[in-house]
Amino acid sequence: MDKNQILHQIFESHDNYLAKESASLQKVPVEELVASFFCPGPFYYYILDSPTLTFEKVSSTLTAILGIDITGKPISELVKIVHPDDLDFLLKCEDYVAYFLKNKVAPEKMVNYKVSYCFRERVKDGTYKLFNMQTITLATTTEGALLKVMGVHTDISHITSTNNYRLSLIGLNGEPSYLSIDVFEREVSAIRSTKPVFTKRELEIVRLLGEGLAVKEIAAKLFIADTTVTTHKRNVLNKSHCRNTTQLVAYCLRKGLLTPTAPPSGSLTETPGGGEDL
Repeated sequence: MDKNQILHQIFESHDNYLAKESASLQKVPVEELVASFFCPGPFYYYILDSPTLTFEKVSSTLTAILGIDITGKPISELVKIVHPDDLDFLLKCEDYVAYFLKNKVAPEKMVNYKVSYCFRERVKDGTYKLFNMQTITLATTTEGALLKVMGVHTDISHITSTNNYRLSLIGLNGEPSYLSIDVFEREVSAIRSTKPVFTKRELEIVRLLGEGLAVKEIAAKLFIADTTVTTHKRNVLNKSHCRNTTQLVAYCLRKGLLTPTAPPSGSLTETPGGGEDL
């Protein structure tokens, strides 16, 4: 069977995972949402209409990076460019996520989870590069069926070419996180929340290092001393057993540690039927 079809079957196998009818979202703060993600490289984003599994909004950077346009097209068009050796991992992750969201998370809290894992995608020149995919749920029905999902894919091949094939389910707004899950070995029913490896401040500094800021720039941005930044940097390097900033950022990406800032709240309005204002 075509693995593109298998993805549809996976979603359908989880009762009420996808909403039956589409609904439009008004006043979606796209730029604010994108800014809440950690994107240390070229990236593109999209908004997926879950009931139809079609892309209703796509960033212009997608065509520049991938050389295709998937606006208005089914999710299978994106699946087609996934490296064949990574496709089983993607399917397993999506099955895992669906079970987790439908069986481990209350409907009203589904919007408080970010999904993150990596796989290779075929880019414009025909080669494959490693991307970090991050998705968040924008809206669900009252029963917790998906209406809209936002995805951000970042090219991290300049940081690392090694995929650890792990899934992270990152809790936002105080929800617990489940990091670096081996989806082929660990049943979803057996997962346990992950204790923080780094402090909030340490992760803040790693995020800024990943954005290319120097120690002095980070200190000025956070209103702390240069020496404090240097101390935090040394601590996270020691904790992660990394030798430099590049290795550190790659480590945090693979572990799912660089969580987004909390997306804007109270700004998504569901309007059954009709058009949308994105």
